[in-house]
Amino acid sequence: MKKELQNILVPVDFRDSSFKAVKFAFRVAKKIEANLVLLNVIEISGVLIDLFSSGDELVKITGKTKDKLQELTEKLKKEDDEVHIQTRVERGKPYKKILEIADEIRARIIILGENHQGELKSKNLGSTVYQVTLKSPVPVITYKGSHENVVNKIVVPLDLTKQTKKQIGSALAYGRNYNSKIYLVSALIGGIKLKESRIYKKLKQAKETLDKNNVECEIKLFERSEIEPFQRVLDYTNEVNADMILVMTHQEGYTYDNYIGAFAHHIINQSDVSVMSLTSSATSVDFKSLLGPIVDPFTIFK
Repeated sequence: MKKELQNILVPVDFRDSSFKAVKFAFRVAKKIEANLVLLNVIEISGVLIDLFSSGDELVKITGKTKDKLQELTEKLKKEDDEVHIQTRVERGKPYKKILEIADEIRARIIILGENHQGELKSKNLGSTVYQVTLKSPVPVITYKGSHENVVNKIVVPLDLTKQTKKQIGSALAYGRNYNSKIYLVSALIGGIKLKESRIYKKLKQAKETLDKNNVECEIKLFERSEIEPFQRVLDYTNEVNADMILVMTHQEGYTYDNYIGAFAHHIINQSDVSVMSLTSSATSVDFKSLLGPIVDPFTIFK
């Protein structure tokens, strides 16, 4: 049954990466019966202000942008005309407009095409991707690669913070909606034995919760090592051939608009697969009301 006000927002800058994100978002919208909102933001600043001072050139560019979005919509409709697609053209700072429109339409999720500043992965994320990921109150998927289908395998790195319930809840939602297999993973940072650690207990409880809700799940806990935890997660993602990594963007105790934590930044920046990022501002979600009846033996979502 179609849910009201379930919108997926996809910013489109007409680069190849954003076109791939649109195709992926279209598949997701079809799967969950959501509306797809394609947004282009025209940014005018600096020397361009004089160029557009008359307004005529700006009107022309806006018109051409609307036409290009309509052409993209028509191509998608040929694949499936039952997916409702809306297009919007706005003017302003891209990341601010994306967040503003996401709030206005009550977006369920934002899907962004990958955009690095520089040719190498070691370079920083593009400013728009960074700022939207940093400040979004809803999940953000940074789409990577050419995989256009809804994901089948998701790696979820967990730690001991309270915020991980958001990750577990999102993993449960994805597992239920898309029949995805969840891989819960963590790495020891102290000298305690693996099965005596608190994180191992947390992984086991999370797995049992997912199992009892009919979501297929595996757990992996790495021994202490000189290898950075984020690299362990990236390697493990490749090992199990996962389609997505689900991370929290912030460390516990920091407000949502501070910065993206080092672990999450490395994952988003260096992953070969798509990354779903969750800000700390969304950790207060009542998952029982969002997901409906669930089995919660360890009161994870209390």
